[in-house]
Amino acid sequence: MTSPENHFELIFESRQPRNDLTWLFVVFAGLFIGSAYQISQQLLALGAIFTLRAQRWWMVIGLYGLGILTLSLGAFIRTPLGDRLLVRWARLPGWVARLRWLGWGGIIFAVALYPTLVLALMSALLADIFPRLLVYLTLTLFGALSLRVADLRLRPRAAALVAGLLIAFSYQIATLGLSITDYPFALSWSETSRFYYASLFFAEKVYGMALPPSVLHPTRYLLQSLPFAVDGIPLWGHRLWQVLLWIGFTLSAVWLFARRLRLKNSLVLWMAVVWGYLFLFQGPVYYHLAVPLMIVFAGFDAKKFWRNLLVVMLASMWAGVSRLNWFPVPAMLAAMLYLLEEPKHAIPVWRYLLPPAVWGLLGTATAFATQAAYVIVSGNDAEKFTSSFSSDLLWYRLWPNETYSLGLVLNVLLVSLPVLWLLVASLPKSRGSWAGIRFLGLLAMVLVLFIGGLIVSVKIGGGSNLHNLDAYLALWMVLGGYFFFGRFAAEISEVSTKKSALEITSVRLRKSATWPLLLSLVVVPVLLTLKSGAPFDLPAPNIVNASLDAVHQKIRYAARDGGEVLFISQRHLLYFDEQIDSSLVPKYEKIFFMEMVMSRNADYLNAFYNDVQKQRFAAIISDQALENYKDPTEEAWVEEHNLWVQLVSRPLLCYYEPRLTLRQVHLQILYPRPNVDNCTAIDDNQQTFVQDLP
Repeated sequence: MTSPENHFELIFESRQPRNDLTWLFVVFAGLFIGSAYQISQQLLALGAIFTLRAQRWWMVIGLYGLGILTLSLGAFIRTPLGDRLLVRWARLPGWVARLRWLGWGGIIFAVALYPTLVLALMSALLADIFPRLLVYLTLTLFGALSLRVADLRLRPRAAALVAGLLIAFSYQIATLGLSITDYPFALSWSETSRFYYASLFFAEKVYGMALPPSVLHPTRYLLQSLPFAVDGIPLWGHRLWQVLLWIGFTLSAVWLFARRLRLKNSLVLWMAVVWGYLFLFQGPVYYHLAVPLMIVFAGFDAKKFWRNLLVVMLASMWAGVSRLNWFPVPAMLAAMLYLLEEPKHAIPVWRYLLPPAVWGLLGTATAFATQAAYVIVSGNDAEKFTSSFSSDLLWYRLWPNETYSLGLVLNVLLVSLPVLWLLVASLPKSRGSWAGIRFLGLLAMVLVLFIGGLIVSVKIGGGSNLHNLDAYLALWMVLGGYFFFGRFAAEISEVSTKKSALEITSVRLRKSATWPLLLSLVVVPVLLTLKSGAPFDLPAPNIVNASLDAVHQKIRYAARDGGEVLFISQRHLLYFDEQIDSSLVPKYEKIFFMEMVMSRNADYLNAFYNDVQKQRFAAIISDQALENYKDPTEEAWVEEHNLWVQLVSRPLLCYYEPRLTLRQVHLQILYPRPNVDNCTAIDDNQQTFVQDLP
């Protein structure tokens, strides 16, 4: 029987290698020109033409020159002499095998060098996409040549694909690793708030009081909470743990999926894992949401109904405590595997669909029941779990906007089109080889998740990436893997042939999985990976130390007579900074506070207004409280910013005044105003902020 992996290898055969190199040289020339343009624009923006920085113009001139040289080489290989030299180059002599150690060293060097250049040594020069792609393609070719030296059996195309995937993979890991730092303040808007919500699972140990766990993403914070079980782990250790969660859970889910594809070639298996990892990070698919995927991938067996029911219910319990839009996903994933792996044959439609219907019904019911149980056990108010239902929907974020440059629709189409091309190309043409009900079932599930993910994404507070389409991306990856490797089970009894189902799908795969198709499947996740990531713009150590000293001094002054200090942001300092001796005020932490603002929770906001009117707090730690509204046509996150200004910042600044603003570490300390007689920001009768948004 012919294996799909053998046909997979045929993709890497190139009968006209000079055509490959011609296109490669054209791409190189385009990248040289694009890089020269973007670097020159950087210099112009810096006003560097008449300064010492103008020496960098030699880089621009050099890039243009290399572009011309590349085009010349591309033209040369089209000549008979160039063709003969190319054939000799493609057939490496046997003595090269003696340099295998040099080849392995070369690929390791290429994989390590790219993230080092982009994120450290040349981060400013490689901030834009064209210079990054130029360096990436250069190192990919170097890595491909190194791999060929390491293993002469590897075809040039295959070596290039492996090198390219490994370099992108190492870069993605390195971007996560940037957060492993002892920098004491938050690295991003919500970064250290996540550690606070994780600490609530050990609240009595950490804060000396019993507190309910988080309403939002409880399973994420449960996973993050484990380092709090051990005393003395510093902030960088918690950051390291979160990076390990991102990498470990995503890789584990993809590896379990790749195992289901029964790939015997270890290189193909691990490249499928790397591709799946990059594919899921296009969302990204959060690590706590990878857990239901892992349970179903590991435990599902199309032939065992009761085992599958147990697997689905177990995964649904985790989903029920995670996110509302993930409630049906374990059952849908099981149904997808069933439709892909189990032929219908002559079974009646109702009987064929009965198992996934039962899994769906009981799995979703289990998720709802688990959430209801968590609401009771956690001690939180039930209404807080449904705050998102009253939030605004910003439909314009479906299309290009300041918050998300291409918009949700174009971005998800960009991610989806290569797999869609694969599905259309590899579906068997024989009408009897694929039962229509199976195709309709798969299509219905991905459409439901696609539309549902878009709706969730346009909720205020979202729409800046595809993470709310996580379930869609996961199932889309499953479809792509099964069809690419020909692992869907054909309707053998309905096909007028003596070939097996695997041979039928393999033949179809060989005809459809062309080199351009394979490139499209790889290029999109790689391109989106390389486009993201940049070093954190952190202040100098002396500024950080001075900022910490100033914060310590202000908090000691505010709490000298037992006054309460409210940390709206930077709440992690209560645990990780031993010099801050202040009791925790549980309410009004930034992430949940923002959720209540976006849902306009009157009870929550009125409690805050009452506290600030009474000037309950001796000091408040927050991000800089701004009073100005953003222009809806020119800036990102307009609605979120303006709503916060309207419902939080202006009322707060009416009764509190900034005493210390540390812009470089994004922190402000506010003290009660001595005179608030003329403050009209809060209506005394209604206890609500009365000024309307523009």
